[in-house]
Amino acid sequence: MELTADVKCYFCGHISGQVIGRRGQPIRADSFIPGPGYAGPQFSPGERLRCERCLGPVFLEDVTPFIPSRLTNPTRADRDARRPPKAA
Repeated sequence: MELTADVKCYFCGHISGQVIGRRGQPIRADSFIPGPGYAGPQFSPGERLRCERCLGPVFLEDVTPFIPSRLTNPTRADRDARRPPKAA
């Protein structure tokens, strides 16, 4: 099951972005999705996530199940594949 969670600062309460991952697997730097207008540091593997605003420590809040966008917002090709062919 895929999950999404807000990355929130312990010090100032700012939400820097979200993390998307699978239940029971470690969080990786490439699973961090910055929020709109993010101007904080870029994270490399092995580095800890920090607050964009004050560089304070962060925690994950509001963990919810995540449905991949491919299922919730099908592409035109997906919609056309499910549509019955037009009568000639």
